[in-house]
Amino acid sequence: MKTMLILMTSPALEEDMVDFLLDHPHVEGFTSLAAYGHGQTAAMSVTEQVAGRRKRVQFQIIMDVGAVDSLTQELAGRVGQDVVFWQVPVSGLGRT
Repeated sequence: MKTMLILMTSPALEEDMVDFLLDHPHVEGFTSLAAYGHGQTAAMSVTEQVAGRRKRVQFQIIMDVGAVDSLTQELAGRVGQDVVFWQVPVSGLGRT
């Protein structure tokens, strides 16, 4: 069964995350996007609090659900601790 693992991190960790994902044996490919995080103002700088958002980078990975735990357990040691993740079931996948 496939799942979409979504990772959100700070722009400072973007290159480390790209290197980690390109090197990970369970990742065949991924998409990265510029994003903004809203909420959790305690984690934001004063400037971010005034703007109401902070810059983030989102990574989307379609992968086997059984490989998610392996990948997420390695994240803190290989990339850093400023990573939030969640997964969404994938009901269909294909290419044309």
